[in-house]
Amino acid sequence: MEWVNYFKSIFRGLLCALVITFIATIIFSLVMNKLPIEENVLNIIYVVITALSLVVGSVFAVKNYGSKGWVVGLAVGCMFYIVLYLIGIIFGAEATLTIYDFMKFALCILIGLLSGMLGINL
Repeated sequence: MEWVNYFKSIFRGLLCALVITFIATIIFSLVMNKLPIEENVLNIIYVVITALSLVVGSVFAVKNYGSKGWVVGLAVGCMFYIVLYLIGIIFGAEATLTIYDFMKFALCILIGLLSGMLGINL
């Protein structure tokens, strides 16, 4: 029964992170239509949006599960990147694994781990 609660918590945290990412991206695209924004700023804002939503999703998952913050945060971070990668492929991104993709994956894992530690201690 513990595994069921574990996977439910990870799924809820992942869903929370994806919803926050989706809403923040919609809001940012509406702002982008009104203001001219440089491309390098776009990349920074995209990283900030995904990082903050991953933090909230990992903390939510760990709070929901109640223990094993590192493991739950790691799982949410890993699944978050995989789902975003698959969504990108579905919407036309090229399915390659470059060093940039591995850096994004490592960043998601690191943010998930740290957020899991944070969430268990809140």
